[in-house]
Amino acid sequence: MLALFLMSTTALFTANQAVYAQDSASIDAKVDHQVIVHDGGLVTIKDTVTLTKTGEQASLQSFTLGFPFKYKANVYYALAYESQNPKRKLALDLDVGLGTPGLYGVRANFGREINLSQIESYSFTVILEYSDLITASPSDETLKLDFPVYPSLAQEASMSNTTIFLPPNANFTSSDPLLNQTTSQTLNALKQPLAAFTSETGTITFTPIGSFDLLEVNEVKRNLVLDEWNELFVSDFFTTTNKGAKETSTLWTLLPSEAYDVYAKDELGNQLTLSKQDVNDAIKATLTLKTAIKQNETARVFVEFKLPWKEYISENGWNDLNLNLKLFDPMNLTMKKLTVTVDLPEGARFADFQSSNTALLPSIVQTGVYKETSMIELSNVSCFQDLDLAVRYRHTVFWSSFRPTLWTGALVAATGVIALLWQMGRAPAVVPTALPIRPDELKNYVRTYEEERKILQQRESLEVEARKGRIPRRLYRVRSRTVESRLSVLSRDLASLRERIRVAGPRYAEMMRQIEVAETELQGVEADIRRTEARYRRGEISAAAYRKLLEDSYRRRDRAKTSIDGVLLRLREEIS
Repeated sequence: MLALFLMSTTALFTANQAVYAQDSASIDAKVDHQVIVHDGGLVTIKDTVTLTKTGEQASLQSFTLGFPFKYKANVYYALAYESQNPKRKLALDLDVGLGTPGLYGVRANFGREINLSQIESYSFTVILEYSDLITASPSDETLKLDFPVYPSLAQEASMSNTTIFLPPNANFTSSDPLLNQTTSQTLNALKQPLAAFTSETGTITFTPIGSFDLLEVNEVKRNLVLDEWNELFVSDFFTTTNKGAKETSTLWTLLPSEAYDVYAKDELGNQLTLSKQDVNDAIKATLTLKTAIKQNETARVFVEFKLPWKEYISENGWNDLNLNLKLFDPMNLTMKKLTVTVDLPEGARFADFQSSNTALLPSIVQTGVYKETSMIELSNVSCFQDLDLAVRYRHTVFWSSFRPTLWTGALVAATGVIALLWQMGRAPAVVPTALPIRPDELKNYVRTYEEERKILQQRESLEVEARKGRIPRRLYRVRSRTVESRLSVLSRDLASLRERIRVAGPRYAEMMRQIEVAETELQGVEADIRRTEARYRRGEISAAAYRKLLEDSYRRRDRAKTSIDGVLLRLREEIS
């Protein structure tokens, strides 16, 4: 059986190589292999493959190239497109075999049959971004790049031209194998021909000129807030790790070119010195930390700024508005996770999300009492990704007057109550007549109240499942409508029963008053908990302050629930 397995495996590899050889027998390949090192530690390898025919008939629908298997874990992002038309993206199959062990391949699918007998040549480009290819020496300030010197193909290529571009703040020291240095930051190696299944790795040692940031952005949380007064606020919370051997006291980020009123602070609330520099279509904001971070240490910083409303929001009629923006200006750093939340103004509702990148569609939309919030999560954010998003929402133009009207109404109501109490103080006291209360009414009140509690718990569990994506959005809406309908009925029944109990005597009236006070306290506590969690997610408070505020809120919630349970217990005793 073992011999049969080995024979089958050998036959499979032989067959694969035969297929590749058969497909490429009449096709010649030339590869331009570019290795681009970015300040920050990200490495981009760009392979442009030019195919021409060598036989009479030459056609194909895909092409496979790769690299030594040890770099598989370093692949950060992959992209392919036609070289003559970069807007035409090509589908990529990852983890494709090349017909021999030890190599990792990606297959570019052209989406159509390319007949090289009818055209002079066909070129396509594969871009792979890598993380953690650069390591810092603990003994000195040198940095070492480990990279594939040539691409790995399943056929022989007539030429492979490798060019390595170091950043301006890098000083080349040495390389293995020996490379030709054409300029101070450019190296070159030419292979003619390039044998099939080439698997050659190399290293380049260089020293930084000034500062070379070897950083890893673990997570970025961006919160966009649109308020009813036509202002657009943005807050970013960064978690960044220093991967270099040398400690650093500066971090940087890219902001939209229209950003203004930029402010930065650390996780302790200390304001950070901030300098700005225009870079292409963005602003490079450099932050100076209060305390330098050493190798493998993590810093957490908070940056907030404003964006001009008219530059990002367009109106379409009375109620429809459109928000058009780029979710983030990608940096040449390893950004592992990006979370973006969009908070609409009070009274607004999401209508539509549009983007050529399907990953930008929100993973969840949370509906509050007066407003909605959407959340988008991305992994391994790259500068080659399309991060443009268009959000259409509806907002009544008169909603901005809601809060003032509410406060005015409350003020008028309070004035009326004061006047009424003043008149009642002057009038002869009237002793209210207690009405008898039946035991079954008390029993119905307790039963209805407990049922309402269970339904509220079900609603909370349903919202948690929806936030975590455990149930489809359509099923969530159906269940939510059912729960809200049941709560509406129970609330109406409780209000009626409460009034009957209230007029049964001063003792019952005091019980109902205690429940109402406790319920008001519970509503305030839940709002405080949500507010505290939102502040912690935005990085406005430290972990210690977050735990302290939650503990205080939980104690208040427990006291309110204990008060309600005490009243319900006394009512049960009267029933029995």
